[in-house]
Amino acid sequence: MLFTSGKSLNYPTQEVFDFFTAQYPIKSDVEVFHTDLTGEFALGFTEANGNEQFIQIDKQLSEYDYIVTLLHELCHVIQNESGIFNEELREDQAYHMEGILYDRWCASRQSGLAPVA
Repeated sequence: MLFTSGKSLNYPTQEVFDFFTAQYPIKSDVEVFHTDLTGEFALGFTEANGNEQFIQIDKQLSEYDYIVTLLHELCHVIQNESGIFNEELREDQAYHMEGILYDRWCASRQSGLAPVA
């Protein structure tokens, strides 16, 4: 289940989450917290706490950067659930997948069809 908190622009958080989970089911509850990460030198972070995962995303991103960052952080959610904790491997996989997933997201939106797994 997805929860959102903090102030954000009107970006398609739930739609991106639904698109992602149609391909990669997530067992955890996920909260996306929109916050100011200006001083953190990152666009987003993911923290796991048992069956709950907490994603922080910079609230000042463009829609493109927001969607790509959310997809990237959702990859980390799957990695947490799969027990992948090697930081270099995690980032390599997430950076690789964010581009593929963003292209799929765009294709699903242009086709007017619901995203398919």
